[in-house]
Amino acid sequence: MTFAETNHHPVVTDGEFRRLLRVPRDFAFTGQLAENAAWVRAWYAAHGRPWLWARAAATGGVEGEVTTLEDAALTSGELARRFREAHGAVVVAASAGLEAEAEAARCWAEDEPDRYYFMEAYATAVVEALIAKARVRLCAWAASQGAVVRSHYSPGYEGWSVGEHAQVLSLLTRSGPMPGPLGVMASGMLQPKKSQLAVFALAPATGAAGEPADLVPCRYCAWAQCECRREPCVLAP
Repeated sequence: MTFAETNHHPVVTDGEFRRLLRVPRDFAFTGQLAENAAWVRAWYAAHGRPWLWARAAATGGVEGEVTTLEDAALTSGELARRFREAHGAVVVAASAGLEAEAEAARCWAEDEPDRYYFMEAYATAVVEALIAKARVRLCAWAASQGAVVRSHYSPGYEGWSVGEHAQVLSLLTRSGPMPGPLGVMASGMLQPKKSQLAVFALAPATGAAGEPADLVPCRYCAWAQCECRREPCVLAP
């Protein structure tokens, strides 16, 4: 099972955008802030090229904190927990595209820090919305197979090193080229930076009792000081 979507612009809610701008959810944009908010939405609608790519991967079992997907050995205690009763996996890549990163860099170079900040936050929101969209689509597919999709986990989350981005990316490229450019830097970070890799575990529907069905990975994060923590209902329509 693979699927790809290109240039599909997900809905970025005002609440999610405000969260990533680190302002209160009921904050009212006025003056220059309102202009920047309108500008970034209009610019991205016209020039942004987001994309989404997913591929099923065979599971090789779990030993301790190591989950094997095909020939990739991934070390994360939380990921291993999700795969102990899983029979399959889907690996997903999502990106806001090179265009948003280039425009943010232009804003910074031309001394427009406010627009730079708005573009960075909006591109992040696009990526999160794409991952949520992938989860919804995978849930529908899994239900037809008598399975459930557990909430995703990504390199860089608590207890999973970004150094394993390369292994996860290698799983995605085995079915052919992805819809857009994506690479891993020597630091382990992704390029473009407004991108994300995510791993979903597939489990039998009959054995999924008690597994949370929310789309919000923040509930598993131990970083209590995070200023961008999501509420459980934030991705609801």
